[in-house]
Amino acid sequence: MQPLSSFWSQTSSRLMNACPRLWALVYAKPHKRPDAPGSADNTRPRTLDELLTRTMRKVWRRRLTDLYNHKIWSPSYKLQAFMKAFNKLLKNSNLTLNSSLVSRKITQSMRQLERLEQTLSLRNIVSGDGGRWAYFDRQRPALIDGVKLYAAPDVAVFTHHRWTLVRIQFRASPHQGWYQVLEHMLMVHWALQQPGFPDNIEAFRLKVVAWRRGVWVEHEVPLSSTLMRQAFALVEHDVREAKWIERCALADPSLAALPLARHEMTCNICHHRKGCPAGNGLTEAKEEQRIRLVSLSEGSDEVG
Repeated sequence: MQPLSSFWSQTSSRLMNACPRLWALVYAKPHKRPDAPGSADNTRPRTLDELLTRTMRKVWRRRLTDLYNHKIWSPSYKLQAFMKAFNKLLKNSNLTLNSSLVSRKITQSMRQLERLEQTLSLRNIVSGDGGRWAYFDRQRPALIDGVKLYAAPDVAVFTHHRWTLVRIQFRASPHQGWYQVLEHMLMVHWALQQPGFPDNIEAFRLKVVAWRRGVWVEHEVPLSSTLMRQAFALVEHDVREAKWIERCALADPSLAALPLARHEMTCNICHHRKGCPAGNGLTEAKEEQRIRLVSLSEGSDEVG
Protein backbone atom coordinates (compact mmCIF):
# COMPACT_ATOMS: atom_id res chain seq x y z
CA MET A 1 0.00 0.00 0.00
CA GLN A 2 1.28 3.44 -0.92
CA PRO A 3 1.50 6.10 1.83
CA LEU A 4 -1.72 8.01 2.34
CA SER A 5 -1.75 11.49 0.84
CA SER A 6 -2.23 14.24 3.39
CA PHE A 7 -5.81 15.45 3.14
CA TRP A 8 -8.60 16.93 5.23
CA SER A 9 -12.35 16.77 4.74
CA GLN A 10 -15.19 17.31 7.16
CA THR A 11 -16.48 13.78 6.60
CA SER A 12 -13.06 12.24 7.25
CA SER A 13 -12.44 14.39 10.32
CA ARG A 14 -15.77 13.58 11.94
CA LEU A 15 -15.44 9.88 11.19
CA MET A 16 -11.95 9.79 12.67
CA ASN A 17 -13.20 11.42 15.87
CA ALA A 18 -16.20 9.09 16.03
CA CYS A 19 -14.27 5.84 15.46
CA PRO A 20 -10.57 5.62 14.51
CA ARG A 21 -10.96 1.93 13.63
CA LEU A 22 -13.74 2.70 11.18
CA TRP A 23 -11.70 5.56 9.71
CA ALA A 24 -8.90 3.09 8.96
CA LEU A 25 -11.32 0.73 7.24
CA VAL A 26 -12.78 3.50 5.12
CA TYR A 27 -9.82 5.76 4.34
CA ALA A 28 -6.56 3.82 4.78
CA LYS A 29 -6.95 2.37 1.28
CA PRO A 30 -5.96 4.13 -1.97
CA HIS A 31 -9.34 3.55 -3.65
CA LYS A 32 -11.20 5.07 -0.71
CA ARG A 33 -9.42 8.42 -0.65
CA PRO A 34 -11.43 11.61 -1.30
CA ASP A 35 -9.67 12.21 -4.64
CA ALA A 36 -10.34 8.70 -5.96
CA PRO A 37 -12.95 8.44 -8.74
CA GLY A 38 -16.38 7.79 -7.26
CA SER A 39 -15.10 7.89 -3.68
CA ALA A 40 -18.08 9.91 -2.49
CA ASP A 41 -20.40 7.04 -3.43
CA ASN A 42 -18.36 4.20 -1.96
CA THR A 43 -20.54 3.76 1.10
CA ARG A 44 -24.19 2.79 0.94
CA PRO A 45 -26.82 4.82 2.83
CA ARG A 46 -27.33 3.26 6.26
CA THR A 47 -30.71 4.78 7.08
CA LEU A 48 -33.67 6.32 5.26
CA ASP A 49 -32.70 9.73 6.62
CA GLU A 50 -29.18 9.36 5.21
CA LEU A 51 -30.62 8.27 1.85
CA LEU A 52 -32.91 11.30 1.73
CA THR A 53 -30.11 13.66 2.74
CA ARG A 54 -27.88 12.39 -0.05
CA THR A 55 -30.77 12.67 -2.49
CA MET A 56 -31.42 16.29 -1.53
CA ARG A 57 -27.74 17.15 -1.94
CA LYS A 58 -27.61 15.58 -5.38
CA VAL A 59 -30.81 17.27 -6.52
CA TRP A 60 -29.74 20.65 -5.14
CA ARG A 61 -26.37 20.35 -6.88
CA ARG A 62 -28.15 19.68 -10.17
CA ARG A 63 -30.57 22.52 -9.49
CA LEU A 64 -27.67 24.95 -8.99
CA THR A 65 -26.10 23.83 -12.26
CA ASP A 66 -29.30 24.54 -14.15
CA LEU A 67 -29.89 27.85 -12.35
CA TYR A 68 -26.40 28.93 -13.35
CA ASN A 69 -27.26 28.04 -16.96
CA HIS A 70 -30.64 29.83 -16.74
CA LYS A 71 -32.69 26.64 -17.02
CA ILE A 72 -36.14 26.64 -15.40
CA TRP A 73 -37.52 23.72 -13.37
CA SER A 74 -41.27 23.14 -13.22
CA PRO A 75 -42.78 21.60 -10.04
CA SER A 76 -43.31 18.29 -11.89
CA TYR A 77 -39.70 18.29 -13.08
CA LYS A 78 -38.46 18.91 -9.53
CA LEU A 79 -40.32 15.81 -8.34
CA GLN A 80 -39.06 13.80 -11.31
CA ALA A 81 -35.45 14.80 -10.60
CA PHE A 82 -35.86 13.93 -6.92
CA MET A 83 -37.39 10.51 -7.56
CA LYS A 84 -34.73 9.61 -10.12
CA ALA A 85 -31.92 10.39 -7.68
CA PHE A 86 -33.74 8.73 -4.77
CA ASN A 87 -34.46 5.49 -6.65
CA LYS A 88 -30.87 5.25 -7.87
CA LEU A 89 -29.53 5.52 -4.32
CA LEU A 90 -32.18 3.15 -2.99
CA LYS A 91 -31.29 0.53 -5.59
CA ASN A 92 -27.66 0.59 -4.43
CA SER A 93 -28.59 0.27 -0.76
CA ASN A 94 -29.63 -2.72 1.32
CA LEU A 95 -32.47 -0.87 2.99
CA THR A 96 -35.90 -2.41 3.41
CA LEU A 97 -38.39 0.41 3.80
CA ASN A 98 -42.05 0.92 4.59
CA SER A 99 -43.71 2.44 1.50
CA SER A 100 -46.05 4.77 3.41
CA LEU A 101 -43.15 6.07 5.50
CA VAL A 102 -41.05 6.61 2.38
CA SER A 103 -43.87 8.54 0.69
CA ARG A 104 -44.29 10.79 3.72
CA LYS A 105 -40.56 11.43 4.03
CA ILE A 106 -40.22 12.24 0.34
CA THR A 107 -42.96 14.86 0.69
CA GLN A 108 -41.12 16.36 3.65
CA SER A 109 -37.82 16.40 1.74
CA MET A 110 -39.41 18.11 -1.26
CA ARG A 111 -40.81 20.74 1.09
CA GLN A 112 -37.37 21.18 2.63
CA LEU A 113 -35.85 21.84 -0.80
CA GLU A 114 -38.61 24.35 -1.61
CA ARG A 115 -37.94 26.23 1.62
CA LEU A 116 -34.21 26.25 0.89
CA GLU A 117 -34.92 28.20 -2.29
CA GLN A 118 -36.76 30.81 -0.19
CA THR A 119 -33.92 31.52 2.25
CA LEU A 120 -32.43 35.02 2.30
CA SER A 121 -29.06 33.67 1.21
CA LEU A 122 -30.34 31.89 -1.90
CA ARG A 123 -33.66 33.33 -3.08
CA ASN A 124 -32.07 35.98 -5.31
CA ILE A 125 -30.08 33.27 -7.06
CA VAL A 126 -33.24 31.23 -7.61
CA SER A 127 -35.20 34.23 -8.89
CA GLY A 128 -32.42 35.19 -11.31
CA ASP A 129 -31.52 38.40 -9.46
CA GLY A 130 -28.38 37.05 -7.80
CA GLY A 131 -25.86 39.14 -9.73
CA ARG A 132 -22.41 37.56 -9.62
CA TRP A 133 -22.38 34.13 -8.04
CA ALA A 134 -20.77 30.73 -8.40
CA TYR A 135 -21.22 27.20 -7.10
CA PHE A 136 -18.62 24.58 -6.29
CA ASP A 137 -18.06 20.86 -5.93
CA ARG A 138 -16.97 19.82 -2.43
CA GLN A 139 -14.80 17.13 -4.06
CA ARG A 140 -12.58 19.87 -5.51
CA PRO A 141 -9.59 20.34 -3.17
CA ALA A 142 -7.16 23.17 -2.57
CA LEU A 143 -3.52 22.29 -1.91
CA ILE A 144 -2.18 24.16 1.13
CA ASP A 145 1.22 23.34 2.66
CA GLY A 146 1.12 19.85 1.18
CA VAL A 147 -2.42 19.14 2.44
CA LYS A 148 -5.35 18.57 0.10
CA LEU A 149 -8.11 20.60 1.72
CA TYR A 150 -11.67 19.59 0.83
CA ALA A 151 -13.57 22.61 2.17
CA ALA A 152 -15.23 24.29 -0.79
CA PRO A 153 -18.32 26.39 -0.08
CA ASP A 154 -21.53 25.32 -1.77
CA VAL A 155 -22.19 28.80 -3.16
CA ALA A 156 -20.36 32.12 -3.34
CA VAL A 157 -22.33 35.34 -3.87
CA PHE A 158 -20.78 38.76 -4.57
CA THR A 159 -22.64 41.55 -2.75
CA HIS A 160 -21.56 44.90 -1.31
CA HIS A 161 -18.00 44.51 -2.59
CA ARG A 162 -17.43 41.24 -0.78
CA TRP A 163 -17.85 37.52 -1.47
CA THR A 164 -20.24 35.67 0.82
CA LEU A 165 -19.24 32.01 1.07
CA VAL A 166 -22.28 29.88 1.87
CA ARG A 167 -22.27 26.42 3.41
CA ILE A 168 -25.56 24.48 3.19
CA GLN A 169 -26.20 21.81 5.83
CA PHE A 170 -29.15 19.55 5.04
CA ARG A 171 -28.80 18.02 8.50
CA ALA A 172 -27.32 19.94 11.42
CA SER A 173 -27.09 19.48 15.16
CA PRO A 174 -29.28 21.81 17.27
CA HIS A 175 -26.24 23.65 18.59
CA GLN A 176 -23.08 24.76 16.80
CA GLY A 177 -19.87 24.15 18.74
CA TRP A 178 -16.52 25.87 18.41
CA TYR A 179 -15.19 22.96 16.35
CA GLN A 180 -17.85 23.64 13.69
CA VAL A 181 -16.95 27.35 13.61
CA LEU A 182 -13.35 26.44 12.80
CA GLU A 183 -14.54 24.04 10.10
CA HIS A 184 -16.42 26.91 8.46
CA MET A 185 -13.23 29.03 8.49
CA LEU A 186 -11.68 26.50 6.15
CA MET A 187 -13.98 27.71 3.35
CA VAL A 188 -11.93 30.92 3.31
CA HIS A 189 -8.63 28.99 3.29
CA TRP A 190 -9.98 27.11 0.28
CA ALA A 191 -11.20 30.26 -1.49
CA LEU A 192 -7.88 32.08 -1.04
CA GLN A 193 -6.28 29.41 -3.25
CA GLN A 194 -8.78 29.80 -6.11
CA PRO A 195 -8.31 31.99 -9.18
CA GLY A 196 -10.81 34.83 -9.38
CA PHE A 197 -11.15 35.27 -5.63
CA PRO A 198 -9.43 38.04 -3.59
CA ASP A 199 -6.28 37.23 -1.62
CA ASN A 200 -7.29 38.77 1.71
CA ILE A 201 -9.82 37.65 4.29
CA GLU A 202 -11.41 41.11 4.57
CA ALA A 203 -12.99 40.47 1.16
CA PHE A 204 -15.08 37.56 2.49
CA ARG A 205 -18.11 36.88 4.62
CA LEU A 206 -19.13 33.46 5.89
CA LYS A 207 -22.70 32.27 6.10
CA VAL A 208 -24.24 28.94 7.08
CA VAL A 209 -27.72 27.81 6.03
CA ALA A 210 -28.60 24.84 8.25
CA TRP A 211 -31.70 22.66 8.60
CA ARG A 212 -32.48 22.48 12.30
CA ARG A 213 -35.66 21.20 13.92
CA GLY A 214 -37.72 21.50 10.77
CA VAL A 215 -36.66 24.99 9.61
CA TRP A 216 -33.78 26.55 7.71
CA VAL A 217 -31.66 28.66 10.05
CA GLU A 218 -29.28 31.23 8.57
CA HIS A 219 -26.42 32.78 10.47
CA GLU A 220 -23.21 34.63 9.74
CA VAL A 221 -19.96 33.17 11.07
CA PRO A 222 -17.38 35.57 12.57
CA LEU A 223 -14.16 35.78 10.59
CA SER A 224 -10.73 36.82 11.86
CA SER A 225 -7.06 36.07 11.27
CA THR A 226 -6.90 34.38 14.70
CA LEU A 227 -9.74 32.02 13.83
CA MET A 228 -8.12 31.33 10.46
CA ARG A 229 -4.89 30.24 12.19
CA GLN A 230 -6.80 28.09 14.65
CA ALA A 231 -8.74 26.49 11.81
CA PHE A 232 -5.64 25.41 9.94
CA ALA A 233 -4.10 24.19 13.20
CA LEU A 234 -7.15 21.92 13.42
CA VAL A 235 -6.35 20.58 9.95
CA GLU A 236 -2.71 19.93 10.86
CA HIS A 237 -3.77 18.12 14.05
CA ASP A 238 -6.22 15.92 12.16
CA VAL A 239 -3.63 15.09 9.49
CA ARG A 240 -1.14 14.00 12.17
CA GLU A 241 -3.79 11.81 13.82
CA ALA A 242 -4.75 10.30 10.46
CA LYS A 243 -1.13 9.42 9.67
CA TRP A 244 -0.77 7.77 13.09
CA ILE A 245 -3.88 5.67 12.47
CA GLU A 246 -2.62 4.71 9.04
CA ARG A 247 0.77 3.62 10.40
CA CYS A 248 -0.99 1.46 12.98
CA ALA A 249 -3.19 -0.05 10.27
CA LEU A 250 -0.20 -0.83 8.08
CA ALA A 251 1.75 -2.36 10.97
CA ASP A 252 -1.20 -4.50 12.12
CA PRO A 253 -3.90 -5.10 9.49
CA SER A 254 -6.13 -6.64 12.20
CA LEU A 255 -6.50 -3.08 13.61
CA ALA A 256 -6.56 -4.63 17.07
CA ALA A 257 -4.77 -1.69 18.72
CA LEU A 258 -6.83 1.10 17.18
CA PRO A 259 -9.36 2.87 19.42
CA LEU A 260 -12.98 1.82 18.98
CA ALA A 261 -15.99 4.08 18.62
CA ARG A 262 -16.67 6.79 21.18
CA HIS A 263 -20.39 6.06 21.34
CA GLU A 264 -22.65 3.07 20.76
CA MET A 265 -24.76 5.05 18.24
CA THR A 266 -21.82 4.94 15.79
CA CYS A 267 -21.82 1.16 16.02
CA ASN A 268 -25.58 0.89 15.55
CA ILE A 269 -25.46 2.16 11.95
CA CYS A 270 -22.00 0.86 10.97
CA HIS A 271 -21.61 -1.25 7.82
CA HIS A 272 -18.52 -2.87 9.35
CA ARG A 273 -20.11 -4.03 12.59
CA LYS A 274 -19.96 -7.67 11.52
CA GLY A 275 -16.46 -8.84 12.35
CA CYS A 276 -15.74 -5.81 14.55
CA PRO A 277 -14.65 -6.43 18.16
CA ALA A 278 -17.55 -4.16 19.19
CA GLY A 279 -20.06 -6.16 17.18
CA ASN A 280 -21.60 -7.61 20.33
CA GLY A 281 -21.22 -4.56 22.54
CA LEU A 282 -18.94 -1.53 22.63
CA THR A 283 -18.36 -1.37 26.40
CA GLU A 284 -17.28 -5.00 26.64
CA ALA A 285 -15.06 -4.69 23.57
CA LYS A 286 -13.26 -1.65 24.99
CA GLU A 287 -12.57 -3.47 28.24
CA GLU A 288 -11.26 -6.54 26.43
CA GLN A 289 -9.04 -4.32 24.28
CA ARG A 290 -7.72 -2.51 27.35
CA ILE A 291 -6.84 -5.78 29.09
CA ARG A 292 -5.16 -7.15 25.95
CA LEU A 293 -3.06 -4.01 25.42
CA VAL A 294 -2.01 -3.92 29.09
CA SER A 295 -0.98 -7.57 28.82
CA LEU A 296 1.06 -6.91 25.70
CA SER A 297 2.71 -3.91 27.35
CA GLU A 298 3.65 -5.92 30.43
CA GLY A 299 5.01 -8.70 28.21
CA SER A 300 7.23 -6.32 26.31
CA ASP A 301 8.55 -4.87 29.61
CA GLU A 302 9.52 -8.36 30.80
CA VAL A 303 11.37 -9.08 27.54
CA GLY A 304 13.20 -5.78 27.84
